Amino acid sequence: MALGEKLLTALEEITTNMKRTILYYPTIDIPRKSWLRHALLYWDEISSIVPKSYDDRILNELSPDIHYLIGEGQFRAIKPEDLVYQQDNWEAFHQFKDEFIQTVQSPVFQQFVKRQHKSGSSRIHIDKIGGNDVARIHNNKMTDGIFHFLQQEGLAKRENRQYDWVSFEKTTALLYMSLLAKYLADIDSEQTTIGTDYAAYEKFNFKRVKEKDGFPVVSFNLDNVLPTPKDNVPLEKILDFKRKRKQNLLHFKKHLSDFQVKVSKTKSQAELKEVAITFQEGLVTGVEDLKAVLGDAKIDSGLKSFKSLINLKSPTMLATAGAFLNNKLELINLPVDFTAIGLTAMGAIELTCNYIELRNKQRAKERESPFSYIYQAQKYGLVHR
Repeated sequence: MALGEKLLTALEEITTNMKRTILYYPTIDIPRKSWLRHALLYWDEISSIVPKSYDDRILNELSPDIHYLIGEGQFRAIKPEDLVYQQDNWEAFHQFKDEFIQTVQSPVFQQFVKRQHKSGSSRIHIDKIGGNDVARIHNNKMTDGIFHFLQQEGLAKRENRQYDWVSFEKTTALLYMSLLAKYLADIDSEQTTIGTDYAAYEKFNFKRVKEKDGFPVVSFNLDNVLPTPKDNVPLEKILDFKRKRKQNLLHFKKHLSDFQVKVSKTKSQAELKEVAITFQEGLVTGVEDLKAVLGDAKIDSGLKSFKSLINLKSPTMLATAGAFLNNKLELINLPVDFTAIGLTAMGAIELTCNYIELRNKQRAKERESPFSYIYQAQKYGLVHR
């Protein structure tokens, strides 16, 4: 075997052995019902940002569900210190700091904060708010420079008796955690993608902008399509299913991931449409198979939705996406009819375009896989289109 072939084989083995991790944001505590069960089924590993002490002791109280998943090797705490204090990540940290400060000072975010507080005041100050409007962030997640900036803005303060913790205006704290997750995913050793169920903070992480200020990406929406365990299904049952039905689940997940990679590499609108139609045909069969094996395992499930952001590799497709976006057209909108497999529901495959900030271009360029997910946990039941 030639040296080039050996290197390629070794690289493929490394990629195959990497865990597909979803890093939840903007809170440490992960929603314990729909989001957790959805992520547990479709990802190899779930994580959130959890500060640790110098002796590796977790500094936040985690839920019993998360402690159970840690014991089963299904949850990993990602340390903010990896970005904030490691010298190897100095450049990434400064990019994070700049983006955070610029976003906090932006009129869009300042108006967002006022709406959260239902305030007509021109300025929100942490000394004038309290209770549910204040959040705490551990010192290990930030630097003195960031704290002093927030203190000057009236958005953070330190409590005399709890110097290890910083009190934040809550909306600002959630923004901080959202951006921190994005940069931590970039430097993580695993194949890590960020995910949330907070649409507002996904928009701040990947701000939509005008053409001159951004670059086009594809937003891939699966509307009312993904089989997901219902909220009352025990986590133990989902893990047992993952282990016993590994091949069934891998086949369905591969169908999803292969499509997203193909979207990133398409060179024309015609090719994209052909790829989408082929995916549509296989999706119905995949949902039928997965619903059947979930039923065999006595796991009650329903169809839910998710969205991901996909980079486009081809210059010609970038131009096509830009033209569709400027004319406010969708790239693809295909209905998915499940009546043939006994499900009285209609879903959809939607591909649309957005310009997002240029600061995310390198992040997108380095990935063929999606770089952001948002889980849309609408109620179970029929969706009539």
